[in-house]
Amino acid sequence: MKDGKYQVSKSRDLNASRMNSGYNQDNFENGLLRLSHDEFSVDKYYFQEGQYLDEETIRKWLSRSSDDDQGLNPGKGPIIFQQLMEQDFLDENGKIAGISLGFAFNSVYYDNDGKATDISRDDLMANARQTVNSVLTRVRQLDGLGKVPIVIGLFEQASKDNIVGGTYIYKAVSKDGKTTIDKFDSVKEEYASLPVINNQTNAATDDGLAGKFDTFKDSIQGFFPNLSGVTGIAYYQEGVLQNVSIVIETKYYSKTEITSFTQFVGKQVESVFNIGEPDIEVQINSIEGPQAFVAKRSGEEAVYSHIFQ
Repeated sequence: MKDGKYQVSKSRDLNASRMNSGYNQDNFENGLLRLSHDEFSVDKYYFQEGQYLDEETIRKWLSRSSDDDQGLNPGKGPIIFQQLMEQDFLDENGKIAGISLGFAFNSVYYDNDGKATDISRDDLMANARQTVNSVLTRVRQLDGLGKVPIVIGLFEQASKDNIVGGTYIYKAVSKDGKTTIDKFDSVKEEYASLPVINNQTNAATDDGLAGKFDTFKDSIQGFFPNLSGVTGIAYYQEGVLQNVSIVIETKYYSKTEITSFTQFVGKQVESVFNIGEPDIEVQINSIEGPQAFVAKRSGEEAVYSHIFQ
C-alpha cells in the first residue's frame, strides 16, 4: 500500500494474458505464493504485488533472441519461456525484504496456426537454467534487490486441453546477491481431476479419494436430479492430499431451492469426507453465477456454509 492505495502489479495486464488457460494461470500464481511462504513466513512478512518488473521489461525478456537482444527464447523453434511473474515481500517497516520470481515454461508450444509441438523436460530445463541465471543477473542490478533473498519457482505449463493445469517442478533460493543457481530442488505436487473416468489412475485413485468423491456425487445427483455437473480438483504435495475443491452446477433458481440444496450438500460433505480429510470446499453455481459456498476444514467435524444474497 502506498499513500493509502493498493499497489497493483506493474505487469498486471501481461500476467492476465500470457498463460494458455485459467487453470494454468491459477496454479502459476497460487503455487508461487505457496513456495514463497517457505522463505517469507506470513507471520513476519507482508505480501505485495510485483513493483520492480514492468510489462515492457518482461515482454522484452520473453521475446526471441533474434527479435530483441534481451530476449531469452530461442531465435527459432518453439517458444519455451512463456511467462515471468514477480511477487514482493515487505518487512514490518514496509521495506523490501525479498522477492519471488515464477518462471513458466511450455510443455507444449502452439504456433500461430494452432499446431502443437511437445517440448521435452530436458529441453525445458536447458532453457530454464540459462533463463533463470540471466534474469537473476538483471534483477540484481535493480535498486534495492542487490542482496535480498530471491525465491525461484519453475512452473511447467500444461497443454490447453488439460483441465487441471500445470505444476511447479523445481524451486531454489538465491541469497547474498548471487546471480546463478547451481542446484534446483524438486517440487512434488499434483492436481487430480474428479471424477476419474475411463479407468484412468491418479493420486485420487491411489488413496481412495476418487471413490469418496463418486459416493458424494451419486448422493447429490440422486437426491437432486436437476444438476448440470459435479466436478472437483484435488491438490497433493509430496503425495499427501492437501485440499479438494468441488464445483456443482445447478439449474435451481429460487432462494428456497438453493437453501435446501446447500443444506443437503453440507450434510453430505460432513458424512462422506470425515475427520482427518484435508480442507474441502464446495462452490454451488447456477446460470446466474455463484449461489452458495460450503467448506469443511481439516480435522473439524463442523461444516460452514454461506448462501449469497
